[in-house]
Amino acid sequence: MTAETMTRVKTGVAGGILFLALLLFGGMLGTAFLTVVITLAMVWELSESFFVTHDAAEKKKALLGAAWLMIFMNVLAPKSMVECLIVAVIFFFAYYLATAVRHESSLQEHFQELLYTCFILVYPVTFMVFLPLIRNSAHGLKWTVLFFLIVWSGDTGAYFAGRRFGGRKLYPLVSPGKTVNGALGGLVAGLVVSILSKLIFFSEMGILAMLMIPIAVGVVAQTGDLCESLLKRSYRIKDMSKFLPGHGGFLDRFDGILFALPVMYFFMKAL
Repeated sequence: MTAETMTRVKTGVAGGILFLALLLFGGMLGTAFLTVVITLAMVWELSESFFVTHDAAEKKKALLGAAWLMIFMNVLAPKSMVECLIVAVIFFFAYYLATAVRHESSLQEHFQELLYTCFILVYPVTFMVFLPLIRNSAHGLKWTVLFFLIVWSGDTGAYFAGRRFGGRKLYPLVSPGKTVNGALGGLVAGLVVSILSKLIFFSEMGILAMLMIPIAVGVVAQTGDLCESLLKRSYRIKDMSKFLPGHGGFLDRFDGILFALPVMYFFMKAL
């Protein structure tokens, strides 16, 4: 095992233990704390990449404040994400309109940063709000643990299957390192975890449902990973930040989770 792989594993194990400890024993407050920390870190990473005008620091602070407020409101009033998003977008349109006088010579860049702001409010802020929705629902703890076990085992299975078996590239234009065998290995790992979880936690759940969940979550999580790779390749970014040794930034680590959270919430409510 290479030094890079060892660093990746150590960070993943330490972070996973802390993460699960807060989810298991922190209750609503622990989940809210995790959601705020992860979301604000991703917002900061994206704003660092997107905002370039002379008042970028002010815009980042406003965006971080709005992101925090949206999460706080959704914890207090679950399922209010659409209303919070609309209010936030209206606020930032007004804010950018009021500050446009500072950008007479860079009005286009100023407006582009408004578009980036709206994008960040949806991804990752609105997507991440599904974490407390899942955790604070009926049997939410079991659903939350199952979700992260599927995603994390899928990541691990894809990583090691890709390194061991190689094979045809999955999407070389966007992510040259990912292979079809790696993607299949990740799905198989998620299926195994889901079946074991049925035997331990979800004995009343039908086997078909417990097969559908890891496939849907796994496919969407891998799609989210590729979408973040598309973003980074478009802006010539290797890692969003260096927050997590061996993994890059929070967005590098939680890209698949962002896409998969709404899917898991759908299955949780449907089943």
